[in-house]
Amino acid sequence: MSPISCHSSAAPAMKKIFSVSEFIAFGERYGIDYRFPALPQYTQSSPVLHGDIEEIALPGGICITRSDVHVLQPYETTSRHSSPLYMLVVLEGNVALAVNEQTFLLSAGMAFCSQLSEQQTIRAHHGADSKLRTLSLGMYPDGGWRERLPVSLADEWERSAASARVWQVPEFLLSGLRYAQQPGPHAASRQLMLEGTMLQLLGYALNLCQPATQKRGLPVTGEYQRLELIRRLLEQTPEKAYTLNELARRAAMSPSSLRCKFRHTYGCTVFDYLRDCRLARARRYLMEGYSVQQAAWMSGYQHATNFATAFRRRYGCSPGELRDASLTASRHCA
Repeated sequence: MSPISCHSSAAPAMKKIFSVSEFIAFGERYGIDYRFPALPQYTQSSPVLHGDIEEIALPGGICITRSDVHVLQPYETTSRHSSPLYMLVVLEGNVALAVNEQTFLLSAGMAFCSQLSEQQTIRAHHGADSKLRTLSLGMYPDGGWRERLPVSLADEWERSAASARVWQVPEFLLSGLRYAQQPGPHAASRQLMLEGTMLQLLGYALNLCQPATQKRGLPVTGEYQRLELIRRLLEQTPEKAYTLNELARRAAMSPSSLRCKFRHTYGCTVFDYLRDCRLARARRYLMEGYSVQQAAWMSGYQHATNFATAFRRRYGCSPGELRDASLTASRHCA
């Protein structure tokens, strides 16, 4: 719901109405400015959202906030406090963010991370009558968080996190996050699962930020260079039609070797990676204002129906809904 807002070690989830007065109290306590554009004459008791919010404060100043809410009134936030890390994962719905002059739209299955400071603030817009399920991780700037992370991870994050980043969360991490939120697990075990999966997500984000030659600690061998050639080919021209045999010839490997080594190196199959590249490109085209049919065709989909099905499965909304939300977000974050 908002950057860094933890106050208990394992506060139980609460299903309730959150009013303007509670938002104002949050803002004073955690350094967040709130605006309610549809309530120019609001009262302290005006309802803003309804749902469950669970806050988990971990040792070292690391906070995880789980939100499952229905937005009743549109509201906007602006961060005022500094933090070495703020990370947001969207599991359902859309979140419009602006970092300085850069605008982002996150849909289901996507993550965002950034440092917060006076020079780098985050503004967010949440539309009315929208459903949101999110997880956020924040670190307080007192340095205690460094003791909770492996030294190499903490150092790498401080070197890499100056700019804001958005990426698609791998399915295996999304599955872990969903499982950790189910009501079945004991509270303590669920907290450990959430913490572990969020830290895995941070590690994955760092891997994306590193140069290709440093990723996964792999030596720059001829084999790795050939795998990178295939990965870059799929990433740069996902609209083309590929076969495993053709890609294997390009990599000078057998099809079975390419299938096995690509998955071992990048954590997904060749064609799962191609699908994600196509959907990511289509998403970008939609956010630029292209029609659903144009975005599908330019990203390698021959049938708009197949594209719409894959897009909804990946992002939790239809291509048309994302396009409309992007246009709305651009107006609000301008």
